Amino acid sequence: MEEFHPVVLVVEDNRINRMVATQMLKRDGIEALEADSGHRALEELRERPVDLVLMDVQMPGMDGLETARLVRRGEGGEENRHVPIIAITAYASPEDEAACYDAGMDRYLSKPLNMDSFLSAVREVLDAHACVRGEPESLPDPELRADGP
Repeated sequence: MEEFHPVVLVVEDNRINRMVATQMLKRDGIEALEADSGHRALEELRERPVDLVLMDVQMPGMDGLETARLVRRGEGGEENRHVPIIAITAYASPEDEAACYDAGMDRYLSKPLNMDSFLSAVREVLDAHACVRGEPESLPDPELRADGP
């Protein structure tokens, strides 16, 4: 079976948070692209299809909620219109979570991120998205990679 090689866009205005998320993904064998704003995220999405967007909610200028709404309207390219979006935010109230879902996001994670639960959520969403797109059924197991975790 052919391996699924997902591409994840990490949208986060804080350089350190963006770097940490990107490194966690790369350690798990997932290709990560970075955007430091909602505007840059839309530019990245117009350039190529991705399999998942990790979206910080609180960003200056265009926040993650507005960016998600624009992605759903096709502003990030028609091929990314239905890409799964996981909200990542320090705000964890039921109202904040509802706002993320209302903006078109598919999942909600609160900061600080726990590496295991973060990667578990990412893998779960990527596996589901791969099935919808007709890709192989799951990601390669990082424990089985030749270079190790």
